[in-house]
Amino acid sequence: MKKIIASVGNKGKNNLLDVKVVQGLLNQHKLVGFPIILKIDGKSGPNTVKRIEAFQKNVLKMIRPDGLVDANGKTFKHLVAIKVGTKSSISMFFGQKGINLLKSIEELATSPYDDQTGKDITVWIEGATIGYGHLIAKSDWSKYKDGLTETEALSLFKGDLSPFVNTIKNKVKVSVTQNEFDAMVILAFNIGQTGFSSSSVLKMVNDPLTTTSYTTLEKAWKAWDKSQGKVSRGLTNRRQAEWNIYNKGVYAKW
Repeated sequence: MKKIIASVGNKGKNNLLDVKVVQGLLNQHKLVGFPIILKIDGKSGPNTVKRIEAFQKNVLKMIRPDGLVDANGKTFKHLVAIKVGTKSSISMFFGQKGINLLKSIEELATSPYDDQTGKDITVWIEGATIGYGHLIAKSDWSKYKDGLTETEALSLFKGDLSPFVNTIKNKVKVSVTQNEFDAMVILAFNIGQTGFSSSSVLKMVNDPLTTTSYTTLEKAWKAWDKSQGKVSRGLTNRRQAEWNIYNKGVYAKW
């Protein structure tokens, strides 16, 4: 469990490391009317104090929030508590809303096509795809070269999803909400198990105080926007859609 040595916030002692801990904990709690994600810089500025006050008002129902977090006080104890609506990732499953959105993003293709160009193909190439984003191995070409039915595509899709769902279950070590879990599955489905497992996204989800190349989780998430070394509008849109799921619980295609 995270700890602080001294008080943080309005008229607090505001030790650098203590402030960073509180900022990280505040960022884990979504507060109505206060969407700002704090920069974890160890400085107890106006935004940090305002977010403490918002937490005290919205979560603790304090009539007169004081903007101060004491080491052994009520505010800190509630900050370190598990967020409402969260579960251990190992016990979670990919939700139906996430499944439906991912199907609409990948789009059903009953004939093989080139994943890079979207054009139909009649011979195997690297990037050959069918169904809901299923990459066809060269050894499987004979099985899919003449196409498949929607029922077969759905069965294939469910099989493809399983390892990505398991990756989130096994790699995410903190409690998350259903929408956060779904967003990470959709991201991993696109960037791959290895990509997700080694990503700054995973590191920052597991520990908001960790040091990465990115100042916020949102920036780390949206950095996955390139195809063949160039920024892709499609990937930019996809990352935004995923972030909307993760951050707002909004399931919508662009």
